[in-house]
Formats: sequence, structure tokens, C-alpha cells
Amino acid sequence: MIEEGLIVFYSTHDSIKADNICLEQKIDASLIPTHPSITLGCGFMMKTPWNNFANLLRVLENEDVKYKALYYSEKQGIKRTVTKLYED
Repeated sequence: MIEEGLIVFYSTHDSIKADNICLEQKIDASLIPTHPSITLGCGFMMKTPWNNFANLLRVLENEDVKYKALYYSEKQGIKRTVTKLYED
């Protein structure tokens, strides 16, 4: 089982800003299309290993990156179960 934290953004601008911050600071995170079970946001979300999720949120908040929702994800094979943690 793979555990991940997911961040859904308000805008493509915010998602790209978050991705650039992660690249600059060498944070283990990837920008991917929003999972079909999540119907809000700009079409992109960021995923990171669950043990890195709190650190990534801290960095994004310090850099004033706005996000719309946060999710916990469990992935087994190709099946992903998503649980909403926060939605603005």
C-alpha cells in the first residue's frame, strides 16, 4: 500500500508555483492531473509521500501558495482510495 497526501489548487498558476518551489527546494512531490474522484480545483493536484505531507504544507504556506483542498490517499495496485481532510 502506498500512502500519499494530495493537494488540490485553486488555479493552474498556484499549482505551477508549488511545483517550481518543490523543484527548487528538492521536495519529493509531483504535479499530476486531478484524480477523477475529486471534482474541484484547476485540474492539477500535487502528490507527495504521506510522511512528507506536513512538511510540504508548511513550505507552501510559507511561500503563500493557495490551495483549495487536502486529501489522504491510499493506493493498492491501480485502486486509489481518497479521503478529504480539508476543503476551503
